[in-house]
Amino acid sequence: MEADHTLAIFAAELILLLLTGRLLGEVMNRFGQPALFGQLIAGVLLGPSVFGMLWPAAHHFIFPDNKTLKTMIDAISQIGILLLLLLTGMETNLAMVQRRKRAVIASSLTGIAVPFALGVALAYALPSAAIPMHENKLVTALFLGTALSISSVKIVAMVLIDIGAMRRDLGQLILSTAILDDTIAWIIIAVIAGIAAHGRVDLATIGGSLAGTAIFLAFSLTVGQRVVARIIVWVNDHMTIDVPVITAIIVIMLAMSLTTELIGVHTALGAFVAGILVGRSPILTEQIENQIRGFVFAFFSPVFFAVAGLGMDLRTLADSTLAVFTIAIIFVASVGKFSGALLGGRLGGLTGRESLALGVGLNARGSTEVIIASIGLAMGALSNQLYTMIVAMAVTTTMAMPPMLRWIMQHVPLGEDEAKRLEKEEAEALEQLPKMERALVYADDSPNGRLASRLAGLFAARQEMLATVLQPKATDAESVEEAARRKHLTEAAQTVHANAEPEARKPAIEQLVMERPGSHDNAIEREIERGYDIAFVGIDRPIAESQLKFEDRLQKLVNAFEGPVAIAINGMGAAGPADVPLDILLPTAGTQDARLATEIALSLAGATKGHVTALHVFDPQADTVLLRGRGRRAGMSVLVDVHRAGKRSGVPVKGLTATNIRPEGEIRRALRGGRFDLVVLGTSLRHGETKFLGPRTAALLRTIRTPVLLIAR
Repeated sequence: MEADHTLAIFAAELILLLLTGRLLGEVMNRFGQPALFGQLIAGVLLGPSVFGMLWPAAHHFIFPDNKTLKTMIDAISQIGILLLLLLTGMETNLAMVQRRKRAVIASSLTGIAVPFALGVALAYALPSAAIPMHENKLVTALFLGTALSISSVKIVAMVLIDIGAMRRDLGQLILSTAILDDTIAWIIIAVIAGIAAHGRVDLATIGGSLAGTAIFLAFSLTVGQRVVARIIVWVNDHMTIDVPVITAIIVIMLAMSLTTELIGVHTALGAFVAGILVGRSPILTEQIENQIRGFVFAFFSPVFFAVAGLGMDLRTLADSTLAVFTIAIIFVASVGKFSGALLGGRLGGLTGRESLALGVGLNARGSTEVIIASIGLAMGALSNQLYTMIVAMAVTTTMAMPPMLRWIMQHVPLGEDEAKRLEKEEAEALEQLPKMERALVYADDSPNGRLASRLAGLFAARQEMLATVLQPKATDAESVEEAARRKHLTEAAQTVHANAEPEARKPAIEQLVMERPGSHDNAIEREIERGYDIAFVGIDRPIAESQLKFEDRLQKLVNAFEGPVAIAINGMGAAGPADVPLDILLPTAGTQDARLATEIALSLAGATKGHVTALHVFDPQADTVLLRGRGRRAGMSVLVDVHRAGKRSGVPVKGLTATNIRPEGEIRRALRGGRFDLVVLGTSLRHGETKFLGPRTAALLRTIRTPVLLIAR
């Protein structure tokens, strides 16, 4: 009966924490503040400061001083910390730090060093009542210094989005610095945890913790990154239970947290690094993040922040001495972070206004400080009074930051290069390729297969997406040909790596190319179920003779595949060296299919440093006096759009125009008059019992001999 009573009280605690936290979070959202503040306030209201003072008997009944109950609620809270750090890591883009390395590193280091030093000094001035029972104040001082010096990536990102500054250069710089801040924070916390565990400064222990942390980070960001990517792909492709990838990610997070615990640093570092590795997964990143975010923010986050609020006792601030120190902590945190970031910005080459905006933007603490304070409280490094002060500082600085940053960002003008970049990103947001994460390659060793493999390799490396090679039915005697197919794809990907800019992110080839046998009769259908955005196909005679249907194997794939299928045709002699620039003819009419073909053509040309010739054929019936040349204006607009897209991609684009009621005749004429390596042609498939080509497209493909990549869907 006692166990049932304990479980009932535990359920009542969760109901109160969840409902109150979510409702107050909704209220804070409507006032333009982060929902976590509402969840913190929920904990404060349910804690000893309000509920405990107004109705002590009820408070004691629901939140009794029961070790079992406290352990149960603390377990959920600790899991919440790890999951929040996992999400933070998934949203962390270390590549941002590379863009303006000097300014980011300078502002992060000085922005941490100044408030950290001030925080440590302030800790030694605190009254003894606010310091836990330690042999010395060092651990408490280090925790306070860390809490005062770190910005919250989540809050910074949310505010930048809210004020419309996320895509600005300065917004990206602020976020990049916050990312580096967070990364440094968890390394510092890991070292402090080692000191706290031994109760003294042990240089051998600290050296071991730092060495273990360095080895852990080096292994994780190299070999570990590839292992995690392979695990996610394997689980997604081979397991049939519901949401297996989520389970795999949680296991990875717990395993890495356990690893950091075993090497003598805090589990927080393992969870954060696990998030970084998951965020770099070649597939399903957005889907995974949304699924994890759903259950974290629906349950674990409200419980964690409400429990964090329960630990606050506002009666602490009734003591005038502690109230003064709370104000001092807020002042030191704000001035220290602002002046440190301002100094770093100037040292990093920023203007005065940019440095001011950087100092203001990094002065938001939010969730990161609450997590740090919770860890310090759980470890005994912080007292309840000091914990309350730190959380009060986090709330105050975060609420003050958005209006100040909004005002100062309005006074930092756009540069010419920044304006062009924003215009480019706005146009690219409407494109289809950036949303693709995975390509399926179905190729035999025919000329078409070699062409498809080469183009798929160029495309996958250019777009940084995973390409899986599914081999048609094969025997042991065909192993050499199978190796050749992968070789074409891999060499093409390596060519793109060699041509990439030095600072560009370059995924390892093994992260871009996978191989899977297709020996079973239903291999195509089973492979498609694993989730692909585009399929590249290269087989001998893909289109049935004198018909509009495809060859049986290809027909099966086209019928089952929901996305675009890129079919290599007339591949004889076209699968040459991967580093030869491609001169591509792109017939375009401005339709959705033509726009996708345009993106793919520009991607392939960009991968080989080639050229694109865009051909638009005007319909004379759409250019009558009655229509006042509307068709010609629309056609010229199409060519202008292709030219602009080429400029954004760094690909030279030449425009050709012609007038003909039958565009395929002009396509053949252009091919006779020029020397093109490839035609990229977009088309819509007809739908009946099966999917099939339109008669005009089929007739065009039968009468041209230039290699074609047909983008059909």
